Amino acid sequence: MKRVFFLLCVLLLGITALKAAADLEARAYADQDPAGSGDLLILCYHSILPEGRAGNPYTLTRRRFVLQMEYLRANDYQPVSLDTVLAASRGEAELPEKAVMLTFDDARRSYYDFVMPVLDQYGYPSMQAVVGSWIENKPPSDLPEPLMTWDQIRKADDNPMVTIVSHTFNLHRYIGHTAQGDTAPAATVRAYREEPGRYETEFEYRRRLQRDFKKQEDLFLKQLGAAPKAVVWPYGFYTTFIVDAAAENGIELGFALDEKRRGLADLSRTGGLVRLMIQNEPISSFIDDLENPQGRQPPMRAAQVDLDLIYEPGEMEKTEHNLGLLVDRLEAMGVNTVFLQAFADPEGTGRISEVYFDNSELPVRADIFGHAVDQIRDRGIRVYAWMPCLALEFSDQNFNRRFEVRQYRNGRVTASTSWYKRLTPFSREVVRKTAAIYEDLAAGSMIDGVLFQDDAYLAESEDFHPLAVEAFGRHMDRSVSAGDIINDDELSGKWTHFKTQRLITYLEQLAEAVRKYRPDARFARNMYARLLTQPGSEQWFAQNYEKFMESYDYVSVMAYSQMEEAQDRIGWLKELAKAASHPKMRQKTVFKLQAYDWEDEKWVSDKELLKEMRAVLGQGVRHIAYYPDNLWRDKPGLSPVKLEMSTRIRAEGK
Repeated sequence: MKRVFFLLCVLLLGITALKAAADLEARAYADQDPAGSGDLLILCYHSILPEGRAGNPYTLTRRRFVLQMEYLRANDYQPVSLDTVLAASRGEAELPEKAVMLTFDDARRSYYDFVMPVLDQYGYPSMQAVVGSWIENKPPSDLPEPLMTWDQIRKADDNPMVTIVSHTFNLHRYIGHTAQGDTAPAATVRAYREEPGRYETEFEYRRRLQRDFKKQEDLFLKQLGAAPKAVVWPYGFYTTFIVDAAAENGIELGFALDEKRRGLADLSRTGGLVRLMIQNEPISSFIDDLENPQGRQPPMRAAQVDLDLIYEPGEMEKTEHNLGLLVDRLEAMGVNTVFLQAFADPEGTGRISEVYFDNSELPVRADIFGHAVDQIRDRGIRVYAWMPCLALEFSDQNFNRRFEVRQYRNGRVTASTSWYKRLTPFSREVVRKTAAIYEDLAAGSMIDGVLFQDDAYLAESEDFHPLAVEAFGRHMDRSVSAGDIINDDELSGKWTHFKTQRLITYLEQLAEAVRKYRPDARFARNMYARLLTQPGSEQWFAQNYEKFMESYDYVSVMAYSQMEEAQDRIGWLKELAKAASHPKMRQKTVFKLQAYDWEDEKWVSDKELLKEMRAVLGQGVRHIAYYPDNLWRDKPGLSPVKLEMSTRIRAEGK
């Protein structure tokens, strides 16, 4: 205790300099929205050890930890307890301004020996999360320090400033979740069982979670005399199923992690309150985290990639080799995001009848998508599943014919003749089957998000399926026919907006299916470029840029100058970029450029592609992507194109 007090005294001498540093940082971010009343910043700590023992990024030195606590005190931050946060989440209380919550994971010994005495002197409440099986049995061998004993945990629990919560009983581990042997957090995936060579069912997954919560509750009742009030999700990942299992055991709050996005906790999302992982960094980084809680995320640099080019039918060793080459190329290119094809379309028909992941509705060409996702993410690259929305062909051809999109031409309603053969989004059966595919996609892969394919459109003469016309009639509260819609200009305009909204609602239903397993997934939607400069063209596609801005995390504008036959390609791109110049639009709009000219069947030269990239970036565009990518031909060329695609090159100033 004397050593702790001495350290505090030494650090108190630096208060003036620290406050000056805080003022300087605050001025630097004066143009950003400050945290206001009701906002909650949750900090996540692990080990706090003496100098020389902080051997990994998540182990802080004692000096840095105390300096951080002194910064909180000197700058009027208000540490709050779990009970206060619980009350605020129920609407029974309001959080103070500059509220911050201090959380600690794993019940490491340094919390008992050092952290708790320091926080007691400040009068700061804290929360400690315990992995039951680690205390009961043998903890992992790679931890930097021993764990607390039950006797020490009980003494901490007796401290009125400490709340002990669950970190699950035995879910803080990785388990196999692909046929190739990839592992993922046990709490968030359906396990792959080598014997008998199948995936865990949803029922088995739920039962595994429920049993774990029951074991932890029984253990807490035995050792502490009370069940836990909250749970900290292992590794920060969670699903709606584990949130439900927690609620069944009386747990109201779940705590996650948000290393990439860095946001304030949203108390309406009680199942996954985000926390900021604190690393062993200088105080300036800590100040940045607190004064700029939304973070400064790097711009997206994305490659859209076909798994069709990687898969070798019947040759899994060759496929594995190809995947390794692809991952090496993506890392060398320096992209931070990949839009990865999750469906099979080797012939380029646009009609999807097979996918690359286990599911209940479509044949599996090869179960490789989840494996590919893990291999790419292991290199620090985010992966969005590139998925079809309506252009699906199920094995039941009668189903496809019953629910295909219809067109109205020459006074007749017939099957659509568009290149994309699509199913109507107005059918509940289509929604059910497609949502089941999306849910299975998320269950079997650790995706960061989804890119919705450009088949989510309805042309001016579409969709006159009887279900669509009937739904529009209900919307208008009158009986309508296809002829009425076509011949009445006012009705036709409302019909366009109705279709636009239906497609948005349909994709939201698919997104909800993904969120069952990936609650923090982000969603991007492909959009045709002319919507940027010709808003009236909504009637041609049933797409609307402004509504997309409200509905999705990103809008991927297919800025394909060759496909659009732009005479002045650079001028055309600059015009598009100007239309998306509003700051809010820049934050969400991804300009996806064309690397291959499908009309002339040749690759766009690297020089021309770079010119296009620099043209849109020069107009203030923040996010760019390209499609397609071909590792066999080195197209686009790795060496020249990475000059604009590599976030690492730009970060290092090379």
